[in-house]
Amino acid sequence: MSKSFHINTILAQAGIKSDEATGALVTPIHFSTTYQHPEFGQSTGFDYTRTKNPTRSKAEEVLAAIESAHYALATSSGMSAIVLAFSIFPVGSKVLAVRDLYGGSFRWFNQVEQEGRFHFTYANTEEELIAELEKDVDVLYIETPTNPLMLEFDIEKLSKLAHAKGAKVVVDNTFYSPIYQRPIEDGSRYRPSFSNKNTLQDIMMF
Repeated sequence: MSKSFHINTILAQAGIKSDEATGALVTPIHFSTTYQHPEFGQSTGFDYTRTKNPTRSKAEEVLAAIESAHYALATSSGMSAIVLAFSIFPVGSKVLAVRDLYGGSFRWFNQVEQEGRFHFTYANTEEELIAELEKDVDVLYIETPTNPLMLEFDIEKLSKLAHAKGAKVVVDNTFYSPIYQRPIEDGSRYRPSFSNKNTLQDIMMF
């Protein structure tokens, strides 16, 4: 699916005509835990469901398309996505985060800081974040809107400032689906009323 398509078209066509083996119009749900190899040393790309599953792969392909991403990874929970995102950063990385955070995120941040894995600095407002970005920061982590106070932050502005300092940006896009906010593309263009909220857990990193 081309990223040039409108998001409605991408969603309407998600999984359609993707099963070459049977010609099924809708992506089948694959329950198999293991997959047969055509010959010794050859693989279809699927070995065990815990590493890759055809249904999950199609869902990830659609997620990547609607988020304007190169690829997407589906995880079992939002917290597992956060842990996975942080696994790429070296020990000792300095993280600047929004103070108003989901409780599970804050507890994990506190745990790994006590273990000496990362160092965290917190800011309450966008102005405080901008001031802290003048210092030595490796990672900027924001929720927008935040949980639970629903504070909003300008993703585009903060990302430009962070990238200028060589920092990576992680966005927890829990409450706004890609219909309203796409952090990788240009999240700042989408400022809808929060009455359009949903519960999609989505971690964007760029």
